[in-house]
Amino acid sequence: MSNTKLVLTLVLALVLGFGGGYLAQMVGGDSDISDLSNKVDAIGEEISSLQARVSKMPDDFASFASVEEVSSLKSSFDQLEQKVEQTGVGVSGEDVADLQSKVRDLESQVSELETTGGSADGSGLRVGYVNATDAFNVFTEAVAEEREAAQKKNEELTQLREQAIQGEITEEEFNKQSDILQAEKLKAQLAIDLAMVEKMMSAPGFESISDRLEQLKGQVDPIMTELNGVLGNMREGSAAPEEVAQTLQQINSQYQQLDNLLTQLIESKIFQITNREANNQGYDLVFRQENVILYRNSEKVDNLTEATKQVLRSEIGG
Repeated sequence: MSNTKLVLTLVLALVLGFGGGYLAQMVGGDSDISDLSNKVDAIGEEISSLQARVSKMPDDFASFASVEEVSSLKSSFDQLEQKVEQTGVGVSGEDVADLQSKVRDLESQVSELETTGGSADGSGLRVGYVNATDAFNVFTEAVAEEREAAQKKNEELTQLREQAIQGEITEEEFNKQSDILQAEKLKAQLAIDLAMVEKMMSAPGFESISDRLEQLKGQVDPIMTELNGVLGNMREGSAAPEEVAQTLQQINSQYQQLDNLLTQLIESKIFQITNREANNQGYDLVFRQENVILYRNSEKVDNLTEATKQVLRSEIGG
């Protein structure tokens, strides 16, 4: 049982005991004893009913209220108890009426907690998850043409190796063509990132990160220019193999850094949209699926991946 539920249960138990003890002493003086006794009995029944309702709430009571909320209930009854102790017997009907009002207030607050918490099975705590890797596919789909070009370069490299193994081309020819294909593949990979950056820059949903996108594009453009120059020299045969290898290694390192930055930027956008949509839909917790969720109850934990992808497609204009 959670601390919150335990506190509220104890509050009700104390109040019920208080009703059976102090309330019995309150009846006296010039008041109509029979009428006040009936009211006291009615109050006791109401508190017993509240106890029953609280007992049906799940042990995960944190979804209904905080400990502070329940503690405030206890505080109100502490004040009432002090009043009765100070007044003693001979309390008027007005005091009983005041107690009735406080019990009604307690009943209202318990009802509010039940409503806030949702159903009695604890489903009021809304939990979801997003597969960020799957959501990332929205961006790769947006540059499908560039990705296809890069894939073709991979296939050409594979065919070239097979030709070399079969002895269809010399080792010198293999090395020359392989260097060119590696450079063309690197250019195709840079083209993917550049196309993705430009796609986001022109999309209405990415104004908040436009400055960072401009910075990335400013870094990709000079690398692409340098790579085109190297490729031209390689095709003409005017570039020394050692210089080519060193230059391509440097460009590949720069590409890897830029690609990582772009990946981080895209992930931050995915999480930004997830947070916004989850808040709008009233979710309490949303997890990232990868390496986090080991088990989920599909009836209580929602997969928000597709909804996130739909929003991403809308914002990127794809």
